[in-house]
Amino acid sequence: MLKITVSRWVPLGLVGGMLLLVGCQANLASKPTDFDNSQFMSLWETYSTCRSASDLGQASSGMNRLSEAAALKSNGEGQDGFVLPLPSQLERLVSNPPSRLAVDVQAMTAACSIHTGELALHEGRVAFAHDAFSSVLTLGEGLSPYYIRQAKRFLTELEQGVAVSANTR
Repeated sequence: MLKITVSRWVPLGLVGGMLLLVGCQANLASKPTDFDNSQFMSLWETYSTCRSASDLGQASSGMNRLSEAAALKSNGEGQDGFVLPLPSQLERLVSNPPSRLAVDVQAMTAACSIHTGELALHEGRVAFAHDAFSSVLTLGEGLSPYYIRQAKRFLTELEQGVAVSANTR
């Protein structure tokens, strides 16, 4: 009789445990997220404005802001750190969590810089265009080769154009 009672309770215990687990998981999923995406949205808005800008000043402003953000990210600054009171022996073993920014700030900066350089060329501001294209090459190792090739192509065309105009005088 004891065996029958135990065998009856086992399935009920399993079902109860599963309901408890499912209930806990459902409760976690229904909580609103507390992530602060204002930094992401601000950078995305700057990037979008820069890429669609037809005004050199507006594009240049976006390029500068994105360059600053890329520099902070590559230096490891601006990351969401945490403060946990620990003894000094343990403190050295704890590192800051990685940044939760879900976009490639360097790629956004490169695309904006190339667009800004093109706008500068259309306005005849060759030195400004050269600086914008050159800034792409200084963004760091993790940058996509696509942007590096584009910047080098523009710089080569720019230098050849300057050499051609210098030879016609």
